Amino acid sequence: MTTHHQDHTRLTFELPAIDHKKLKAIAALAGVSLKDLILRCLKENLLSENVPNEETIKVFKETDERKNLVHYKNADDLIDKLGLK
Repeated sequence: MTTHHQDHTRLTFELPAIDHKKLKAIAALAGVSLKDLILRCLKENLLSENVPNEETIKVFKETDERKNLVHYKNADDLIDKLGLK
């Protein structure tokens, strides 16, 4: 028997079957239910009360203005310049 709390509501949405399978696999690997995985993602991202600090806001603004961007020719160039080879 399922119990429902007054402060909860049900949300139903559709997504591609392949994405559903991926989410189920991620949840299984994490050892949590699909519901708990989705709730955790929502709370950590969309519903987070974290506020960006001044440095982060500055970087966002600079990025929007295309300032201080680093460009790479391709993934190999990125890996090479990061010294990961």
